Amino acid sequence: MLLVLAAVALGWNVSGYRLFDPDEGRNAEVAREMSQSNDYVVPHLDGLPYLDKPIVYFAAAAAVMEVVGPTETAARLPAYLATLGTIALLVAFARRRWGDEAGWIAGLAYATMVLPLAYARTAIFDSTLTLCTTGAMLWFWEERPVTAWGALAIGALTKGPIALAIPLLTLVAHALLIGTPVRRLFPWRGLATFVAIVLPWFIAVAIRHPDFPHYVFVRETLERMTTRSFHRTAPFWYYVPILPLAAYPWIVPALGRVKHWRAAWDARRDPPAREALLLTCWVIVPLLFLSLNQSKLPQYVLPLVPAFALAATRNVSSGGSATAARAYVIVATLLGLALVALTRWLPAPISLTSAEKAAIPPTAVALGIVALCSAALVALGALAGRPRTIIFGYSVVVMTIPLLSGKLLTAVGEDRSSGAVANATAAALRETGGSGAVLGVLAYPPSLPFYLRRVVPVATATGAELTSNYIADNVARFRALPGSPLLPAEDWKEVLARCSVSTVFLTSAGNREARSALGGALPLLVADDHYAAYGPCLPRTVSPPPQPPPPPRGRGRGR
Repeated sequence: MLLVLAAVALGWNVSGYRLFDPDEGRNAEVAREMSQSNDYVVPHLDGLPYLDKPIVYFAAAAAVMEVVGPTETAARLPAYLATLGTIALLVAFARRRWGDEAGWIAGLAYATMVLPLAYARTAIFDSTLTLCTTGAMLWFWEERPVTAWGALAIGALTKGPIALAIPLLTLVAHALLIGTPVRRLFPWRGLATFVAIVLPWFIAVAIRHPDFPHYVFVRETLERMTTRSFHRTAPFWYYVPILPLAAYPWIVPALGRVKHWRAAWDARRDPPAREALLLTCWVIVPLLFLSLNQSKLPQYVLPLVPAFALAATRNVSSGGSATAARAYVIVATLLGLALVALTRWLPAPISLTSAEKAAIPPTAVALGIVALCSAALVALGALAGRPRTIIFGYSVVVMTIPLLSGKLLTAVGEDRSSGAVANATAAALRETGGSGAVLGVLAYPPSLPFYLRRVVPVATATGAELTSNYIADNVARFRALPGSPLLPAEDWKEVLARCSVSTVFLTSAGNREARSALGGALPLLVADDHYAAYGPCLPRTVSPPPQPPPPPRGRGRGR
């Protein structure tokens, strides 16, 4: 029952807030264009090839949009289903390994950790990638390498070579530590399965875009790992504070027996110690790899979180549910007090909208109270010898986050998306008959075309506004295509002067030159901290709306 409630909580209100830019808006628009064009081979963004990521997530979201239409739910549903799939894998594996109750605990542990919750509700690739890497790890563990290589293939078609790196680095390190042959990880049937799944799509894209192999292996993989050109550089210790929060609260029982590491290391060739060592490698080896990588984001550690769920399950099943209960009570109490006092220690430099400032205090206080209740439940369960009370105490914190954070997510969505700009733009175009155009002036809000249900041309010098490295690298070539949405950077001035069709112009909030020119010629439709929309301009063939007659002029000296 707890697991069912946790699964419901993962998807609670998933459509109740806007898409977060840039990632969710861009990915949703790629899926929308795919569903509209029925091109399920090459993803497109703004009508241009988008080869920054492979096909699986876009195709899954596009397939949902074919049925229910382009909505936030359709964009996020594949991530939610992938999270449920990961839970199912962990339940089945732990039941086979440690018994029925352990299976339910493993699924519940994963479903009620912070990072799986966050990315079960986000239209990006990492939940689907985690489903594939988890399946590969568990099937390798159970000596089913062919099935494991099939999972690696789908993972590679979801997010590229990282799907291979995380499981294989883990398993090779583990094999070397326990003295088993590494070659058993690479059976020819498994490799053939991988090639049979991946190669057809790769060849199909390479035929249409011959530069794709170089881009995916050199630009998107090698340079992302070794250079700072992607502007995601962070210190080596970047993941040290992120990982405990990502796996909270089950990281506490997962580490409950870490003090016995010496004995486990000495007995590493014995089956029970092999399990502990594999779970340790599942965390440490990829974490080291990701820390050395120049490109860092919080969601990159999501594929490591299932290891914490299994470690917590193993410790609770073998050492009792009260394992590390005292440590958890201390941690949860401190967290609860910190959340209750959040409004006093929230860093001042954080830029927030008024709606976000209003939503944070009640949300933080509510979650703080839940954390304190969680600590009390775990303490009570440990003292009274009631294991299910302890399990509920661990689960309740994350399960309540979607229920208590609705207003905050709505406020963040309004700040991070282009929904309000899209609504004002669509309303202005409807007043001119609905056949007008939208032009980005050195700006391209990623979710704007999704909400407008149309491609949005952009006047740009580099193409970087589209947040696609592939498009930016090929901006000159794509600009030369017939009907290209990429206009020269100064062409918006000519469009404004000519105004052959009713056009809404959109620019970034900080572009003073463009805003001054547009504001002097057109009315301001809407503006926020990120973008401003002006217009629409009226073509000369369209008569302006009738103006009221001027008031009668009086007689006298003034006349």
